[in-house]
Amino acid sequence: MRRTFLLLFSLVVVACAAAPATASAAASPPPDVEAPLFLATNYHTIPVGFAIDPARAIAIAKTSAKLQAIHRRDHPLRIEVLVWVRNHYEVYLYFHGKAIADQLIGPAGQVGPLYTGPLISGLYARGKYGGVFDSPWVLGAFTAMFLAPLLLLRRRSWLDRFDIAVVLSFGISYWLFDTAHLEAGVWAFYPPLLYLLVRMLMRGMRPRPVRGRLECRLPTAVLCLGLAALVAARIVLALHPAGVIDVATASALGAFKILHGQSIYYTSIGHGDTYGPLAYLAYVPFEAIWPGSWNYLPAARAATITFDLLTIAGLIAVGTRLRAGREGRRLGLLLAWLWAACPFSLLGMVKSTNDGLVALIAVLIMLALNSPIKRGVLVGVGAASKFFPAILLPLVAVGRGDASQSTVRKVLAGFVIAVGVSVALFLPPGGLEEMWSHTIGFQLTRPDIFSIWALHPALSPMKLAVEAFAVMLALVVAFRPRGARTPAQVAALAAAVTIAVQLPALHWFYLYIVWFLPLLLIAVLGVDAPAVPAPESRDRSAEAQAGEPASVLAGTA
Repeated sequence: MRRTFLLLFSLVVVACAAAPATASAAASPPPDVEAPLFLATNYHTIPVGFAIDPARAIAIAKTSAKLQAIHRRDHPLRIEVLVWVRNHYEVYLYFHGKAIADQLIGPAGQVGPLYTGPLISGLYARGKYGGVFDSPWVLGAFTAMFLAPLLLLRRRSWLDRFDIAVVLSFGISYWLFDTAHLEAGVWAFYPPLLYLLVRMLMRGMRPRPVRGRLECRLPTAVLCLGLAALVAARIVLALHPAGVIDVATASALGAFKILHGQSIYYTSIGHGDTYGPLAYLAYVPFEAIWPGSWNYLPAARAATITFDLLTIAGLIAVGTRLRAGREGRRLGLLLAWLWAACPFSLLGMVKSTNDGLVALIAVLIMLALNSPIKRGVLVGVGAASKFFPAILLPLVAVGRGDASQSTVRKVLAGFVIAVGVSVALFLPPGGLEEMWSHTIGFQLTRPDIFSIWALHPALSPMKLAVEAFAVMLALVVAFRPRGARTPAQVAALAAAVTIAVQLPALHWFYLYIVWFLPLLLIAVLGVDAPAVPAPESRDRSAEAQAGEPASVLAGTA
């Protein structure tokens, strides 16, 4: 692991040194992250790539039976035509100033679907979101690989296996979403979130009894080969020509601005500057090595693959820290296998999002549990990247339950240093107020459709109650349970707090499953680690004579 991080650090140094020369090689200026959708200003001019003009598109739209039914019910209607560059027209209909329908017309006059309700603005929710990810061959293969080791586990209850397998139940919600059943899809993702929240709290509040060896009927060689095949497949799918979304463009664009000495907080239609500064800084070496190419985004793809490989390596390291020798290696391979086989960690790879960075930070925090400064810095890095990891600070400050006041101060110092330095280096001209308005302020007030709170604003009192619960839970886990905690308990509590923060979110998406997935795996499969680290003076020779193997704990050397 040390050699791996040293190699990556060297690559970053070389990339940053070469940045002035390579950054200028970009083939074209960076785009905005907003969809290329523009209001037609001249209804009698045919746009490039179209065979008809906007006026003809309106005439064709009026022949739609569904649109005619809307017009009989609501009139008069105001019409606007938006042009999706080289793709199609979107004919919007307004009643009393509110958009009530969107009729798609092809570039040659083909009548497309008509959207109403939230789907008017929810362009990404109109079906077939995943691209290559939606292939039954891809989903079927990864689902089977995810279930295989769970079915072959020994000395684990069916409830343990179900706690991990329930992640696949998000697929019901995803299928509804991917077939344009938005309302049903939104409601369907809350039951698994609530189940996992309850189960992680139950696991975190009391240590699980030691169950002996963790046995999987898959031989070590099969675990290695299977993991290698999964990693190779993930990389191939991440490099597929289609798939990257606005998050990938925003991340690479922020790195581009850093390399060119520009502010990462700027005026933009697509609001690509909603993350913390370190979310963009993490992409700098990749944008320096592979600049430009905004249609394919090699920098974003390379960053996503790198975060994924480091997460896999980190999970293997966690396994070796929780158990000694061969059993630790097998546990690490099992954790890595389940991560790599999970369809929803694959979705993030296909879309080249930056959510893999959050998963990597979560794994690194688990590796640094016994180092106050390191875990404080890591929480600060997460907070300066995607903001929400700051809610884990009370839990991480207490660590494994045996933290002194001095230890807590060290954690807080590491957090403050990481956040303070990153914010100070990238503070825009308008100061903290401008940064807030572009990031957290925008995220808290933006319009959305993908949550029950966005679809049903009348539920806002319940939303406030859930938000208060999330804050209270983040504070309570710093004091309960009392006494020493196992690494599995810490992981379970961290997963519970993460899920609690996601529940009242105005925008929740399947890409966020990876925020708690590594913690869930460690919480369920890492239950055998002792609660407190062994004293340095412990006589391990006597332990060996007694036939009791020495455990290697999370965060120890």
